Amino acid sequence: MLDYHCLPGANVRSQTYCVARTSVICRHCGQATNVLALAVPAGHEILDPDAETAAEDSGGQRPSAWQHSRGNAFLFFVERLPASVQRRLALLSRSFRLGQEPVPCWTNHCENCGVLFDDHELHCEPDVAFMPSSESIAANIELLTISEPLEAEAGGYACETQFFCSMRKN
Repeated sequence: MLDYHCLPGANVRSQTYCVARTSVICRHCGQATNVLALAVPAGHEILDPDAETAAEDSGGQRPSAWQHSRGNAFLFFVERLPASVQRRLALLSRSFRLGQEPVPCWTNHCENCGVLFDDHELHCEPDVAFMPSSESIAANIELLTISEPLEAEAGGYACETQFFCSMRKN
């Protein structure tokens, strides 16, 4: 039985999760800084926003709103997390915290100058922090497995990230 606490607004959940860690050069101060991301393993569940529409279209047969995913995924533009996950992240980094612009979400900040990193610049282009384009670049990302449930409200979801298997497991 899954031990979820029904985080309002959650659209991703998993029995375990990973904290991905790597470093990047800050575009503002030019110094190296550590950044974090949340990842979920194969078997996690995502909320199907079209489940209600599908029930209406299929004559009332309501499919499960939660769908199992066969692949790993990175989460970004994360707006809500349970308190237990927030505490764990605070122990791992003072620089990955709830940011206020443009929408409040869990965001990396430069450890040196404090500038906020937009998740788009860390997740959405080739060769950025969490979208490696080769096995050797992926090896610079460490995955710390957390054996606790995760629920999240995430605006971004990158399933089957290439070279996930080349990232260092810890």
